[in-house]
Amino acid sequence: MKQIKRALFLTHRWLGIVMCAFFFLWFASGIVMMYVEYPELTRDERLKSLPLLDPDSIKHSPHSVVEGLNIPSVFSSLSLSSVQGRPAYHFGSPDLETTIVFADTAQIFTGADREGALEEATLSGFSRLGSEPKYEGLIEIDQWTVTSSLNRHRPLHKVSLGDQKGTSLYISSLTGQVVRDTNRRERFWNWLGSTIHWIYPYQLRKHNALWRDVIVYLSILGLFSILTGTIIGLIRLRPFRKFKGTSASPYSGWMWWHHISGLLSVIFVSTFMFSGLMSMGPWGVFQSSSSAQDQISNYTGQSIFRLTSIPGVPLRLEQSNSPLKEITWHHIDSVPYLITHYENGDRKAVFNESDNEGNLHLVGLIKKAAAQLLPDNRLLSVDMVDDFDDFYYERHNNFRPLPIFRARFDDSESTWYHIDSQTGVPISRVTDASRRERWLFNGLHSLDFQILWNRRPLWDFVVILLSLAGMGFSATSIAVGLRYLRS
Repeated sequence: MKQIKRALFLTHRWLGIVMCAFFFLWFASGIVMMYVEYPELTRDERLKSLPLLDPDSIKHSPHSVVEGLNIPSVFSSLSLSSVQGRPAYHFGSPDLETTIVFADTAQIFTGADREGALEEATLSGFSRLGSEPKYEGLIEIDQWTVTSSLNRHRPLHKVSLGDQKGTSLYISSLTGQVVRDTNRRERFWNWLGSTIHWIYPYQLRKHNALWRDVIVYLSILGLFSILTGTIIGLIRLRPFRKFKGTSASPYSGWMWWHHISGLLSVIFVSTFMFSGLMSMGPWGVFQSSSSAQDQISNYTGQSIFRLTSIPGVPLRLEQSNSPLKEITWHHIDSVPYLITHYENGDRKAVFNESDNEGNLHLVGLIKKAAAQLLPDNRLLSVDMVDDFDDFYYERHNNFRPLPIFRARFDDSESTWYHIDSQTGVPISRVTDASRRERWLFNGLHSLDFQILWNRRPLWDFVVILLSLAGMGFSATSIAVGLRYLRS
């Protein structure tokens, strides 16, 4: 028993020395990330950055473009937006290739060069009066572009706008469009926030498997450190028969603070560390047994576009108080239609080339197609949801429109689908696996329960207070560890 106890103390001592700085930095950087997230091109930023789409400049339909250039007539996606100030069709193929063709001249866009990147930056919504775009070079990857979602756009053209915000734009060599933006404030705070919190230097992050292993095993070491410390703390605690008649702890100085603060904060610190581990979804713990892609294909009626079923751009588009930025093609229950996207975020479904009465049919189509999401299971309800809740809510920059339809099924995973009521496009899927992730990761790590999140700044106060408590406990660990290393 004495040997086991000695091994327990030694294990905790050396794990604490290794992990104490990580604990402190994780709590401190988490506070930063409450207000400044990792740079990304949000939906709103993307729409604002796209040059105005002028329907009058569209001289060629998707049909004439495909037939004239003899390119494949089967697509996985189709959209129309501006490239370097000109309307261009984006044909996505089933093998994930993209062909871009200008809608004014029917010429294929072969990719952005230096001059094209500068022009795109100048025409983008990021460029303001006084901006002086400067070409920074062609890069493969850097600290702000490590995410795998940008892989198809590499290499990236980096352009500095020379504005007061210190804005830098990353422009796809494939599409010629802005795919990432950063500014001086984001970059500064992310060195203190996400880069520390996620252990995110790009030299490590670009090796995805290695990075994931580092996070997972550091989290496990952290949990083991907490477990051994909790056992020791309880063994050494005397709440009723106190040491020297005054203290429940045999320690003094920094060790006393470490002992008592550790026991007081153990629940929060351990759930924070556990949920950090869960953020990686280790060992497939949050994997669903079904494919969302297959289910959405059932809803749309077909997963590909054929030239014969593609509606052309309407002769007249419904007027909006905001500039038109993009048109995308879709299906519901095999019915083709398109969606017009405007700078202010408005979205309108159009089902006919000559009029814009498609929204009159949209609700019926959504309810009919929703039953096909899981055709072998019973559709329990399709309800209109007007408010956010614990399973459908906005966090930072993720786009979540209201109202939406929630389709509920009686399958083994208790599946829900959230569908945009304005466009008919599925937004998110909720299954038992994602519910576990919502509580074990998001809930425990961010405390983003609606009872707190809807009452900000109450959420801010609670999370900051607990983070400061975690920092305080971690500081005692650092002090104790340094004292031991010096002795």
